[in-house]
Amino acid sequence: MDLAPAVPLSAAIAEHLAATEGEHGLYAEIVAADPRLTFAVENLIREHAELRAVQCDLAGMGDKQLADLARRLNRHCQRGNDLVHEAYVVDLGGET
Repeated sequence: MDLAPAVPLSAAIAEHLAATEGEHGLYAEIVAADPRLTFAVENLIREHAELRAVQCDLAGMGDKQLADLARRLNRHCQRGNDLVHEAYVVDLGGET
């Protein structure tokens, strides 16, 4: 297995974490605007902790483990997209 893909994946994960977590990250913005989404944000942050742990062990993964990681990343991205959609697109009504 070639290790070249590990560097871009690590960089992509680090960039994603920097953009979403923290006092001025996307998640803080979403929770400030719509506190009902706090649970969804907390779940995504828990997944980030798992991603941090996994990215340290990419070199030791076999094909099956890499495929599982790809599925987990895909699900995480979809949940993040769903969160953004819920926060910025869904209209709950109530305003006139």
